[in-house]
Amino acid sequence: MLRRKPIILCIDDEWNQLIGYKMLLEETGYKVLAATSAGEGLEMFYSQSVDAVILDYRMPGMEGDVVAARMKIINSHIPIMMLSGCEGLSASKLKCIDASVSKGQSPATLLSTLHELLNRRSPFFNRWLGTWQVKSAKNSLPDSSGNKKLPS
Repeated sequence: MLRRKPIILCIDDEWNQLIGYKMLLEETGYKVLAATSAGEGLEMFYSQSVDAVILDYRMPGMEGDVVAARMKIINSHIPIMMLSGCEGLSASKLKCIDASVSKGQSPATLLSTLHELLNRRSPFFNRWLGTWQVKSAKNSLPDSSGNKKLPS
């Protein structure tokens, strides 16, 4: 079975930062969707299937904590990592965030934090997929009269 590359949505209004994250993530095996505004990022989140979000805190029009809160309403299982140059964000600003990384930290820190977020999410998905596959296999077996069961 081929494993697909995890899809990461990166949202940052600073174009150079966004391109840097995109290059780093693609070089390490991720597929990256890039958005240069909160609105564009929310549109992509609503319309695309993503495995995680990397989100800048300070953006014109809507700060990252508001974007994260809206995303969690739509799909609370998608991990969100906040990138910020601001030190000491309050707990209320981080309540919808699964991890926070300072923009001054190394690329290795960003990658290891992302990897940890995806691994935390993975066991749930694998359990769900395994259960679904077992149910699908049972439903495709003929019953005692020789008829296949209808999917439940």
